[in-house]
Order: sequence, then structure tokens, then C-alpha cells
Amino acid sequence: MAVIKGTARQTSSIQSVGEGVEVYLRMLRDGTVGIADLIALWSLEGRVFTCNSGTGTSKVTFGGGTLDLTEHDLHVAVPSSVVIIPLELRIFFETWGTVQINENVLLKGTGSVAGTGTAITPKSSNENAGLSSACTVTGSCATGTAFTAVDIEIWRQSQQRVVSVATVTDAINYAPQNFKWTALESGCLQVVGPSEQCAVFASAQAGDGFITFKYAELPVSRVE
Repeated sequence: MAVIKGTARQTSSIQSVGEGVEVYLRMLRDGTVGIADLIALWSLEGRVFTCNSGTGTSKVTFGGGTLDLTEHDLHVAVPSSVVIIPLELRIFFETWGTVQINENVLLKGTGSVAGTGTAITPKSSNENAGLSSACTVTGSCATGTAFTAVDIEIWRQSQQRVVSVATVTDAINYAPQNFKWTALESGCLQVVGPSEQCAVFASAQAGDGFITFKYAELPVSRVE
């Protein structure tokens, strides 16, 4: 009877070798073969990070008016040492303002600089792994610098309805509302970086609410 053995790896000594190099079968410490999807394995390594702009009952104010590419509602600056892969974005509007014009956009590119805002510390999916994000994340940014080059518009979902919220019925029909994007639904893992930026925009006439953004962060060598 054949015996298959592998090397247990879950949080430490995770390596990515060159093309064509033979490696041992990888498994978790309980013997589970490491054939889970990439996101699950990254999560166990502690390489998936979550950013929250607004938590609990403390909501944040989104960019007012039509879409303004200098007014980032969440800005992630990726340094030269790593790349990130956006995994999930949720935007929850608690209020819209008096006119229902809304645009939600996720962009990646270069040359973007966050304006004055709230520093956000990304939290690891496995804090026992002792990893921290190398990215600089800022929420609720005042006027900053727009992308000089937009590589890709990763996601856009809008509700372009000019409706005055003048009655209780209108308020019930149009707010609150949750918008969601996931990489699994899109079928594509988009690499951002090195030395690029990723930004979330949640524009409304006078909107506020919450943003949750999850991304995997890897050394550049893992995607070369």
C-alpha cells in the first residue's frame, strides 16, 4: 500500500519556488492535503487583510455629489515590496441625501495620492501568524490626487435615479442599501502593484455608511 507524505505548512516557512522546481506535497498540520482554494490557504497564512471604514454604530461620510476621482472614500497605496489582490468590497449606504444619484467604483492605477483622511490599520485574517500589511490605507479622504493612469476599472455598480426623498415611502424604497463585489463572482484575481494604488469611491448627493474591503497581500516573488 502506497504511503503519501507531505510537508505540513500553515503559517510559517511558506515558500514560492521557481518555475519547474519539484516541491513536496503541502498539507495542513492535521494532515489535510493543501488543495483548498488559494483564498482559503492565504487566509490561514494570515495574508488576507480586512479594512473597515466605519464600524459598529460609527458611520463615515462618503464623497458628496457626483463621482469625484480626487475624493477617495478608501485609498490603498501598495509599496514596491508587495502586491495585493482585491477579494471583496462591500459598501453599505445608511443615508443617501435628498437626490438618489449614486456611483460605486473600484479602480486600480498609478499616480494617485490620498488626501487628508482617517488612517486605517488592515487586520490579518490570522493574527497568530504575526503578519502586518505593508500597504498604507486611508479612509474618508479629502481632496487628493486622482490617478494619472487608470489601468483597470475593476468594478462599477450605480443607481442613477434622480429621485427626491420627500416621503416615508421613498426613504424605505431607496435607503439603506448594500452593494457587493467579490473576486470569486467575477472569476478573476486582479493583481495590484507593486507601486500602484487601489481606490474605492462611493459617491452620493450626501451619503454616509460603511465600507469593508478585503485583499490578499503577497510578496512580489509570489506572482512573478
